[in-house]
Amino acid sequence: MAIARLTTLAAGAILLVAACQPTLQQETGIVLSVDSPTLGQVDSFELLTADGEIVTFDTSELRFRREFPAPHLSEHQMLGDRIVVTYKTEGDRLLVTQLDDE
Repeated sequence: MAIARLTTLAAGAILLVAACQPTLQQETGIVLSVDSPTLGQVDSFELLTADGEIVTFDTSELRFRREFPAPHLSEHQMLGDRIVVTYKTEGDRLLVTQLDDE
């Protein structure tokens, strides 16, 4: 009886934690502008989506990834190559969690 109750409590706690996690979303498009105050640092960028919307993404919490560092965005801007942005919404900010080549 005690084990069943603990199992039920643990399952409930897992569901509660999962419900509190922000939902990740993705957008694909072309980089229009990059806010880069110093070499190697990118604070935000604007993306032109496939449906013509301009969206501003915040990269201030993006962790460094060798395969697609945030400064690589400027190269995509110059070449017009599309990227895939994975992000979460916190208030009015769209926080980038991952950047990928399309």
